[in-house]
Amino acid sequence: KRERKPPTAYARPLGTSPLPIARVQKILKADEELVMVQREAVLAIAIATEQFVKRLMEAVHRVALRERRTTVQQRDMLSVVRRADEFLFLD
Repeated sequence: KRERKPPTAYARPLGTSPLPIARVQKILKADEELVMVQREAVLAIAIATEQFVKRLMEAVHRVALRERRTTVQQRDMLSVVRRADEFLFLD
């Protein structure tokens, strides 16, 4: 069998985001209602997006574990989106 490595905790350095700031700015500029967005606000949006994706993926992972699988599938995502009140807006 393949040797499994223990999961490592991700530690984000303060004032940074794993999402590219330039890409977040580009997405924000696509909104015609936003005239100007400060760099700190862009960073806050990037961090909030990171947290949202993290919570969504943790919920999807729990569904896969409940079904005794280690691989997350599309049906797991659909299950979370349809059942969790927090993610209903994604339906």
